[in-house]
Amino acid sequence: MGTFKNWLAGLTGRGSDGVERRQDARPSVIKIDPSDMDPASGALRTDRFMSMLAAEQAQRPGALLLIDMAERVGIAETGNAETPSEALVLMALAIRQAVRADDLVTHVEGYRFAVLLRGAPQELADAIAQRICESVDDTVFMTAHGIAQLDIAVGGAMFEPGKSRDIYTDAGLALDAARTSESYRVSIG
Repeated sequence: MGTFKNWLAGLTGRGSDGVERRQDARPSVIKIDPSDMDPASGALRTDRFMSMLAAEQAQRPGALLLIDMAERVGIAETGNAETPSEALVLMALAIRQAVRADDLVTHVEGYRFAVLLRGAPQELADAIAQRICESVDDTVFMTAHGIAQLDIAVGGAMFEPGKSRDIYTDAGLALDAARTSESYRVSIG
């Protein structure tokens, strides 16, 4: 029974005495109203996401990831603003499946998404960016012409509270670096 108790304590972050053992406090839960969600993509509305990003930047460290489809091979653009293409909806789902429950996802435009990694250190941001790539790679994008291949790039920027900088622009520059690199699809600075 002692091994089970120790194993369970490791998962919950509490010792056998009930004292919290995590080094970092878990970010507080953000209340998201159904009106904050984009019903077409299932992601957070961009205006709400940007206000949450600004608030998060002021309070704790974290990362902003930008995900964009680098190449649209076999994707027929059938959607519009009200009814996005099926590939866009599947891409949003693949991204949401790869991030933690505390992280926030928004559809920016076209095939570009942004993810706010709340309280994530550099190593975790790198791991989640790789998981996003793998999740999109593992998603089957069926079109009228067969299976489509999606190639995405992920760029990100780390932020610290109290440091004023345009985190979105920095993440965009990292995304450009990831797109132009032949050796990797992820660039986080």
